[in-house]
Amino acid sequence: MVTTHHFLIVDDDPIFTAVAESVIRSTGPHHTSVASDGQDGLKRLSEANPPVDVVLLDLNMPKLDGLAYLRELGDRGYRGAVIISSGESKSIIEAARQLGRMLGVEICGTLEKPLRRETFLAELENCEACLRKASEPVLASGMSAAMQGQIVPYFQPQIAPRDGHLVGLEALVRLRTADGRVLGPPAVFHPGIRDADLPRLTLSIADLAMAEAARWRASGHERRISINLDARTLDAANFQANLLALVEKHGLEPQSVVFELTETALPKSLTGLIEQLTRIRMCGFGLSLDDYGTGTANYALLRLCPFSELKIDKSVVQSAVADRVSHLFFKTSISMAADLGMEVVAEGVETPEQLQMVVDAGISTVQGFIYTPAIPAELAFPKSCWRPESMRQTG
Repeated sequence: MVTTHHFLIVDDDPIFTAVAESVIRSTGPHHTSVASDGQDGLKRLSEANPPVDVVLLDLNMPKLDGLAYLRELGDRGYRGAVIISSGESKSIIEAARQLGRMLGVEICGTLEKPLRRETFLAELENCEACLRKASEPVLASGMSAAMQGQIVPYFQPQIAPRDGHLVGLEALVRLRTADGRVLGPPAVFHPGIRDADLPRLTLSIADLAMAEAARWRASGHERRISINLDARTLDAANFQANLLALVEKHGLEPQSVVFELTETALPKSLTGLIEQLTRIRMCGFGLSLDDYGTGTANYALLRLCPFSELKIDKSVVQSAVADRVSHLFFKTSISMAADLGMEVVAEGVETPEQLQMVVDAGISTVQGFIYTPAIPAELAFPKSCWRPESMRQTG
């Protein structure tokens, strides 16, 4: 069975374009679009139906050259294949290939001019492999699930401490290896993960977490879920639209999903961050400022962005029991959040003393090892209410 592709030829050489179209038609019932420069190529990429999954890209073009086009592909989160078709030197083509990789664009091959059918067929096979790889989940070092393992969501319950009621669940990324081990973030977020992989990884874990939430809802357990959001994902093309599509896919409401933002690796453009986070709130999603109290950008983010929830970091919670300054910061944070109409979650609660302090301060939601570490989805709804670990041991 022949796989049908939509080829976009971006090249200012009309002879190459005509030959390439002829060769593509000879290989199967493919769709073909042609652009004579990079600007036209971007326009046709946006308007293409069906979507373009293979780009034949020249490097030396007027208006917008191939290098700038690669950067645009990276910014748009393009996940198809790219074949560089250029008469430039091998060193220039290799530099372009390396640039593409750094931008998260899959350069699957190169074609010399004049184009030969046999060479094109060989590169088309490489494209098939690239496209199959792009459709697999992103894993620890960007390798396939068969080679590394499988990304799975674990959930840490968020509990109302006064009665043990389950308020919500935070989805946390885990890696289930081929031998059945479950590994935490150090293994999942391997140094090999590129910034360009983060939007796909975020959408992948959001998809899995929302699928679990839909199953809980179908069995009568409707709770909100929280999903971690790396700020670097917000520049990806259509990211908010993809989030809404996932909610619709699983039959959930945006109000039942909270995205937790940390200040680690914030994008350079603070105005862009404010715009994207505001748009997420306008879609109806909750927005939580995670790890509050750990960094210098916390206050600026809280002042500028429309957060609906404040998560006080475990370092603050744990030190506030004995340290006067930490305790004052802890109480001030709660008071400020109340004045701003925000929910408050205390995370990292591990001891009875910490739990009592949180309850006395009027915090209604707690997350931490005193109740449970992150657990598989099937364990999230016990038959009775959640109780602190010390009470389970004695009761």
